[in-house]
Amino acid sequence: MDKEYYSIGEIAEICNIPIRTLRYYDEIGLLVPEKRDIESSYRYYARHQILQANIINQFKIQGYSIKEIKHQLANNSVSLSEETLNQKHAELKKTIAELNKLEKRLGFFLECLKYQDHQLHLQLKEIPEIYIAYVRQQGLADQAAFMRRFSELNTLCRKNNLEPIGNIMARYYDDYQQYDPDCADIEVSIQIDLNHEIGGVVRKEPGYLCVSALHYGPYRDEYKTYTLMMEWMKKNNLVMCGPALEYYLIDPIFTNDENEFVTELRIPVKSI
Repeated sequence: MDKEYYSIGEIAEICNIPIRTLRYYDEIGLLVPEKRDIESSYRYYARHQILQANIINQFKIQGYSIKEIKHQLANNSVSLSEETLNQKHAELKKTIAELNKLEKRLGFFLECLKYQDHQLHLQLKEIPEIYIAYVRQQGLADQAAFMRRFSELNTLCRKNNLEPIGNIMARYYDDYQQYDPDCADIEVSIQIDLNHEIGGVVRKEPGYLCVSALHYGPYRDEYKTYTLMMEWMKKNNLVMCGPALEYYLIDPIFTNDENEFVTELRIPVKSI
Protein backbone atom coordinates (compact mmCIF):
# COMPACT_ATOMS: atom_id res chain seq x y z
CA MET A 1 0.00 0.00 0.00
CA ASP A 2 1.31 3.46 -0.92
CA LYS A 3 2.55 5.62 1.92
CA GLU A 4 3.24 9.32 2.16
CA TYR A 5 6.82 8.84 3.37
CA TYR A 6 9.39 6.05 3.06
CA SER A 7 12.48 5.31 5.13
CA ILE A 8 15.91 5.22 3.53
CA GLY A 9 15.89 1.42 3.78
CA GLU A 10 12.56 1.19 1.97
CA ILE A 11 13.72 3.52 -0.80
CA ALA A 12 16.91 1.48 -1.14
CA GLU A 13 14.87 -1.70 -1.63
CA ILE A 14 12.22 -0.20 -3.91
CA CYS A 15 14.68 1.63 -6.18
CA ASN A 16 17.58 -0.84 -5.92
CA ILE A 17 19.97 1.84 -4.67
CA PRO A 18 22.42 1.04 -1.84
CA ILE A 19 21.78 2.95 1.40
CA ARG A 20 25.33 4.30 1.31
CA THR A 21 24.67 5.71 -2.17
CA LEU A 22 21.44 7.36 -0.99
CA ARG A 23 23.36 8.99 1.86
CA TYR A 24 25.92 10.25 -0.66
CA TYR A 25 23.14 11.64 -2.88
CA ASP A 26 21.84 13.48 0.20
CA GLU A 27 25.28 14.93 0.99
CA ILE A 28 25.80 16.31 -2.51
CA GLY A 29 22.23 17.55 -2.87
CA LEU A 30 21.24 15.19 -5.68
CA LEU A 31 18.40 13.45 -3.82
CA VAL A 32 17.63 15.13 -0.49
CA PRO A 33 15.02 13.47 1.79
CA GLU A 34 11.93 15.63 2.06
CA LYS A 35 11.68 14.97 5.78
CA ARG A 36 14.24 14.32 8.51
CA ASP A 37 13.57 13.35 12.13
CA ILE A 38 15.18 16.01 14.33
CA GLU A 39 15.96 13.66 17.23
CA SER A 40 17.05 10.51 15.38
CA SER A 41 18.20 12.15 12.10
CA TYR A 42 16.34 9.41 10.23
CA ARG A 43 15.73 10.26 6.59
CA TYR A 44 12.24 10.02 5.08
CA TYR A 45 11.50 10.32 1.38
CA ALA A 46 8.22 11.50 -0.13
CA ARG A 47 6.31 9.32 -2.57
CA HIS A 48 7.25 11.50 -5.57
CA GLN A 49 10.95 11.02 -4.75
CA ILE A 50 10.67 7.38 -5.77
CA LEU A 51 10.20 8.65 -9.33
CA GLN A 52 13.15 11.01 -8.90
CA ALA A 53 15.35 8.15 -7.68
CA ASN A 54 14.36 6.04 -10.68
CA ILE A 55 15.11 8.93 -13.03
CA ILE A 56 18.59 9.18 -11.50
CA ASN A 57 19.03 5.45 -12.07
CA GLN A 58 18.06 5.85 -15.72
CA PHE A 59 20.58 8.63 -16.21
CA LYS A 60 23.28 6.45 -14.64
CA ILE A 61 22.38 3.55 -16.95
CA GLN A 62 22.81 5.94 -19.91
CA GLY A 63 26.34 6.71 -18.70
CA TYR A 64 25.75 10.18 -17.26
CA SER A 65 28.06 11.42 -14.52
CA ILE A 66 26.73 12.73 -11.20
CA LYS A 67 27.55 16.26 -12.33
CA GLU A 68 25.59 15.78 -15.57
CA ILE A 69 22.62 14.29 -13.70
CA LYS A 70 22.52 17.23 -11.29
CA HIS A 71 22.56 19.61 -14.26
CA GLN A 72 19.70 17.77 -15.96
CA LEU A 73 17.55 17.72 -12.81
CA ALA A 74 18.32 21.35 -11.95
CA ASN A 75 17.09 22.39 -15.39
CA ASN A 76 13.99 20.21 -15.07
CA SER A 77 15.25 18.18 -18.04
CA VAL A 78 13.94 14.93 -16.66
CA SER A 79 13.31 13.53 -20.14
CA LEU A 80 16.27 12.16 -22.02
CA SER A 81 16.34 14.68 -24.85
CA GLU A 82 17.51 13.72 -28.33
CA GLU A 83 20.39 16.19 -28.10
CA THR A 84 21.79 14.87 -24.82
CA LEU A 85 21.29 11.26 -25.88
CA ASN A 86 23.12 11.86 -29.15
CA GLN A 87 25.98 13.49 -27.28
CA LYS A 88 26.21 10.63 -24.81
CA HIS A 89 25.94 8.08 -27.62
CA ALA A 90 28.87 9.72 -29.41
CA GLU A 91 30.93 9.64 -26.21
CA LEU A 92 30.17 5.96 -25.66
CA LYS A 93 31.06 5.11 -29.27
CA LYS A 94 34.39 6.87 -28.82
CA THR A 95 35.06 4.98 -25.59
CA ILE A 96 34.18 1.65 -27.23
CA ALA A 97 36.47 2.42 -30.18
CA GLU A 98 39.34 3.23 -27.81
CA LEU A 99 38.76 0.02 -25.83
CA ASN A 100 38.67 -2.00 -29.06
CA LYS A 101 42.00 -0.50 -30.09
CA LEU A 102 43.48 -1.30 -26.68
CA GLU A 103 42.17 -4.87 -26.90
CA LYS A 104 43.76 -5.27 -30.32
CA ARG A 105 47.12 -3.97 -29.08
CA LEU A 106 47.05 -6.27 -26.04
CA GLY A 107 46.19 -9.16 -28.36
CA PHE A 108 49.32 -8.46 -30.42
CA PHE A 109 51.46 -8.29 -27.28
CA LEU A 110 50.05 -11.61 -26.02
CA GLU A 111 50.71 -13.18 -29.41
CA CYS A 112 54.31 -11.97 -29.31
CA LEU A 113 54.89 -13.54 -25.90
CA LYS A 114 54.16 -16.96 -27.41
CA TYR A 115 57.44 -16.84 -29.34
CA GLN A 116 59.65 -17.98 -26.50
CA ASP A 117 60.26 -21.63 -27.40
CA HIS A 118 63.71 -20.89 -28.92
CA GLN A 119 62.82 -22.73 -32.12
CA LEU A 120 64.18 -21.31 -35.36
CA HIS A 121 60.85 -21.67 -37.21
CA LEU A 122 62.71 -21.29 -40.51
CA GLN A 123 60.14 -21.34 -43.30
CA LEU A 124 58.96 -19.93 -46.59
CA LYS A 125 56.27 -17.37 -45.82
CA GLU A 126 53.80 -15.24 -47.77
CA ILE A 127 53.50 -11.70 -46.40
CA PRO A 128 50.20 -9.94 -47.28
CA GLU A 129 49.81 -6.40 -48.57
CA ILE A 130 49.60 -3.80 -45.79
CA TYR A 131 49.79 -0.03 -45.29
CA ILE A 132 52.68 1.28 -43.21
CA ALA A 133 53.79 4.53 -41.61
CA TYR A 134 57.53 4.87 -42.15
CA VAL A 135 60.67 6.88 -41.41
CA ARG A 136 63.75 6.26 -43.57
CA GLN A 137 67.16 7.65 -42.63
CA GLN A 138 70.83 7.02 -43.30
CA GLY A 139 73.16 7.08 -40.30
CA LEU A 140 74.24 5.19 -37.19
CA ALA A 141 72.59 1.85 -36.52
CA ASP A 142 73.31 1.37 -32.81
CA GLN A 143 70.52 0.85 -30.27
CA ALA A 144 70.36 4.53 -29.27
CA ALA A 145 69.93 5.54 -32.92
CA PHE A 146 67.17 2.96 -33.33
CA MET A 147 65.35 4.31 -30.27
CA ARG A 148 65.47 7.80 -31.82
CA ARG A 149 64.07 6.45 -35.09
CA PHE A 150 61.29 4.64 -33.23
CA SER A 151 60.45 7.82 -31.31
CA GLU A 152 60.22 9.75 -34.58
CA LEU A 153 57.92 7.07 -35.98
CA ASN A 154 55.64 7.29 -32.94
CA THR A 155 55.57 11.08 -33.25
CA LEU A 156 54.71 10.76 -36.95
CA CYS A 157 51.77 8.50 -36.10
CA ARG A 158 50.48 10.82 -33.39
CA LYS A 159 50.72 13.95 -35.54
CA ASN A 160 48.79 12.28 -38.35
CA ASN A 161 46.25 10.51 -36.08
CA LEU A 162 47.37 7.11 -37.31
CA GLU A 163 46.43 3.96 -35.40
CA PRO A 164 49.32 1.44 -35.30
CA ILE A 165 48.66 -2.26 -35.73
CA GLY A 166 51.23 -4.84 -34.71
CA ASN A 167 54.88 -4.29 -33.96
CA ILE A 168 57.65 -2.04 -35.20
CA MET A 169 59.73 -3.20 -38.17
CA ALA A 170 63.07 -2.19 -39.66
CA ARG A 171 64.06 -2.62 -43.30
CA TYR A 172 67.75 -2.64 -44.30
CA TYR A 173 68.35 -1.20 -47.76
CA ASP A 174 72.11 -1.82 -47.79
CA ASP A 175 73.57 -5.02 -49.19
CA TYR A 176 73.96 -7.29 -46.17
CA GLN A 177 77.51 -8.16 -47.30
CA GLN A 178 78.49 -4.47 -47.30
CA TYR A 179 76.52 -3.38 -44.23
CA ASP A 180 78.12 -0.43 -42.42
CA PRO A 181 76.64 0.24 -38.93
CA ASP A 182 78.11 3.76 -39.00
CA CYS A 183 76.23 4.76 -42.15
CA ALA A 184 73.29 2.41 -42.65
CA ASP A 185 70.26 3.07 -44.85
CA ILE A 186 67.41 1.93 -42.60
CA GLU A 187 63.67 2.43 -42.64
CA VAL A 188 61.61 1.88 -39.49
CA SER A 189 57.89 1.30 -39.98
CA ILE A 190 54.71 -0.03 -38.47
CA GLN A 191 51.47 -1.30 -39.96
CA ILE A 192 48.58 1.11 -39.51
CA ASP A 193 44.80 0.91 -39.62
CA LEU A 194 44.41 2.70 -42.94
CA ASN A 195 43.76 1.75 -46.56
CA HIS A 196 45.19 4.70 -48.49
CA GLU A 197 48.55 6.39 -48.90
CA ILE A 198 49.70 9.73 -47.45
CA GLY A 199 52.71 11.24 -49.21
CA GLY A 200 55.90 10.90 -47.19
CA VAL A 201 53.98 9.38 -44.27
CA VAL A 202 52.03 6.29 -45.32
CA ARG A 203 52.55 3.94 -48.25
CA LYS A 204 51.16 0.65 -49.46
CA GLU A 205 53.51 -2.24 -48.84
CA PRO A 206 52.93 -4.89 -51.54
CA GLY A 207 52.73 -8.51 -50.49
CA TYR A 208 55.84 -10.65 -51.04
CA LEU A 209 57.34 -14.09 -50.54
CA CYS A 210 60.10 -14.37 -47.97
CA VAL A 211 62.22 -16.75 -45.97
CA SER A 212 61.36 -16.19 -42.32
CA ALA A 213 63.20 -17.24 -39.17
CA LEU A 214 63.15 -16.31 -35.49
CA HIS A 215 66.27 -14.92 -33.87
CA TYR A 216 66.62 -15.14 -30.10
CA GLY A 217 68.91 -12.85 -28.15
CA PRO A 218 71.00 -9.72 -28.83
CA TYR A 219 70.65 -7.92 -32.14
CA ARG A 220 74.43 -8.03 -32.63
CA ASP A 221 74.20 -11.83 -33.06
CA GLU A 222 71.58 -11.71 -35.81
CA TYR A 223 74.22 -12.43 -38.45
CA LYS A 224 74.29 -16.04 -37.19
CA THR A 225 70.60 -16.51 -37.97
CA TYR A 226 70.96 -14.70 -41.30
CA THR A 227 73.77 -17.11 -42.21
CA LEU A 228 71.51 -20.11 -41.51
CA MET A 229 68.79 -18.53 -43.63
CA MET A 230 71.13 -17.92 -46.56
CA GLU A 231 72.34 -21.52 -46.41
CA TRP A 232 68.74 -22.77 -46.40
CA MET A 233 67.91 -20.52 -49.36
CA LYS A 234 70.85 -21.91 -51.33
CA LYS A 235 69.74 -25.48 -50.69
CA ASN A 236 66.22 -24.64 -51.85
CA ASN A 237 67.23 -22.72 -54.99
CA LEU A 238 66.09 -19.34 -53.68
CA VAL A 239 67.79 -15.95 -54.03
CA MET A 240 67.32 -12.67 -52.22
CA CYS A 241 65.21 -10.18 -54.19
CA GLY A 242 64.73 -7.22 -51.85
CA PRO A 243 65.89 -5.58 -48.62
CA ALA A 244 65.81 -7.71 -45.47
CA LEU A 245 63.28 -6.81 -42.81
CA GLU A 246 63.23 -7.31 -39.05
CA TYR A 247 59.94 -7.63 -37.17
CA TYR A 248 60.44 -7.03 -33.45
CA LEU A 249 58.32 -9.49 -31.47
CA ILE A 250 59.92 -9.15 -28.03
CA ASP A 251 62.06 -6.02 -27.76
CA PRO A 252 63.08 -3.42 -25.16
CA ILE A 253 59.41 -2.54 -24.68
CA PHE A 254 58.94 -5.96 -23.04
CA THR A 255 62.28 -6.56 -21.36
CA ASN A 256 65.62 -4.97 -20.54
CA ASP A 257 67.36 -8.34 -20.89
CA GLU A 258 68.63 -8.54 -24.47
CA ASN A 259 68.95 -12.32 -24.14
CA GLU A 260 65.13 -12.44 -24.07
CA PHE A 261 64.71 -10.50 -27.32
CA VAL A 262 62.84 -12.29 -30.12
CA THR A 263 63.02 -10.93 -33.68
CA GLU A 264 61.49 -12.33 -36.84
CA LEU A 265 63.97 -11.95 -39.72
CA ARG A 266 62.52 -11.81 -43.23
CA ILE A 267 64.43 -12.05 -46.50
CA PRO A 268 62.36 -11.48 -49.68
CA VAL A 269 63.11 -14.30 -52.13
CA LYS A 270 62.39 -15.70 -55.56
CA SER A 271 63.21 -18.98 -57.22
CA ILE A 272 66.34 -19.28 -59.32
